[in-house]
Amino acid sequence: MKIKTEYKVGIIGVITIAILYFGIIFLKGKDLFNVETSYYAVFDDVSGLYKSNYIYLNGMKVGYIKDIKSIDEKASKFIVWIAVDSEIEIPKDSKIMIFSSDLLGSKALKIKMGISNETFHRRDTIESAIENGMIDQLADNITPIVVKLNSVMTNVDTLIVGVNAILDKQAQNDIKQSLENIKSITQNLENVSIKLDGLIDTEKVKIQAIIDNAESITSNFRQNNEKLTNAINNFSNISDTIAKANLGETIIEANKSLNSLSKIIKSIENGEGSAGLLIRDDKLYKNLETSTKKLDALIEDIKQHPKRYLKISVF
Repeated sequence: MKIKTEYKVGIIGVITIAILYFGIIFLKGKDLFNVETSYYAVFDDVSGLYKSNYIYLNGMKVGYIKDIKSIDEKASKFIVWIAVDSEIEIPKDSKIMIFSSDLLGSKALKIKMGISNETFHRRDTIESAIENGMIDQLADNITPIVVKLNSVMTNVDTLIVGVNAILDKQAQNDIKQSLENIKSITQNLENVSIKLDGLIDTEKVKIQAIIDNAESITSNFRQNNEKLTNAINNFSNISDTIAKANLGETIIEANKSLNSLSKIIKSIENGEGSAGLLIRDDKLYKNLETSTKKLDALIEDIKQHPKRYLKISVF
């Protein structure tokens, strides 16, 4: 029995359609020979997610997105239908997370495995989350900086306009003159620096000698450290001895004695008392001088005529 041409064409068409269908499924990342388990996840924002996007577990592809649909008319939430390899059991405290799969910001899903002993069943809803990648974090950090930079630029423009309005030609000339003066001062400082460098080069030997002397003095201090310590201890002992000797009371007593002596000397100068009269009255001095002269004459007469004054008798 011969097969009609129409049947042959039909069979070939069916086979072609089947191959095309399964080829498209394969190109979408679906494994034709692997059993899949479907789950759901709900997100507020699915930017960057598309059908057939891969699902990763610790960096390995374990599934793909089957479909994305909005839950309500306002599209405030979206339900994502995912397919995961049936051999993988997902604990009930696990999460499905949106993350950046490359530096260009492409999005994908990954499973953050939990530690629960209970696992999700087919068509269960898994808790969702969003992981900010490096690009997202950079964008979040740059956005406020850009806003502030725009504000600063606006303020700078306003300031420049205000300055241009305030500064007239004379003020601009004054500023120019000030800049020239600053330039002149800078050149003078440079000349002074050059002269100072020359002076240092000229006096390098003396400076080195001073440094050597300073090092020698430091070395002597270091070598005589023990002696200096003993001297300081001795001085401390002397200070303690002076403190124990009641030097303050001694000085007070000496001050009192000096005051008394000053009073005595003052009374003598005023002619008070015997000592004052002896110093202030010249009559006593003259009498003493006369008596002294007479006494000298008497002694001289006794030397010359001792017989007048000495009598010798024999018993």
